[in-house]
Amino acid sequence: MILDSVTLINFGAYSGRQEAILTPEYDRPIILFGGMNGGGKTTLLDAIQLAFYGQRARLSNRNRLSYRAYLRESIHRGCDPKEGAGIILCFRRMDDGEYHHFELQRQWHEG
Repeated sequence: MILDSVTLINFGAYSGRQEAILTPEYDRPIILFGGMNGGGKTTLLDAIQLAFYGQRARLSNRNRLSYRAYLRESIHRGCDPKEGAGIILCFRRMDDGEYHHFELQRQWHEG
């Protein structure tokens, strides 16, 4: 499987719509993320896990929160909770010599 992009919408530290292109290039096959503490690196990884596994995701900052409480708390503090948050993950996988493209979306809001 190859991850092509992840889009975060009002998720955690990410305000608005933020997209990271993850498609590896032939001469640059590795994507690296760096940043200061609190910059959103772990949040990005949590978003990918959440997109794939939903309630079963092992998230770094969920602690003992219920799934619903975690989703409510993960909506960016600067936006209206009724607007909500979301994750869009685009990826591809090869099957019988052909790539098949997928787009996985999770969205939630309060109230």
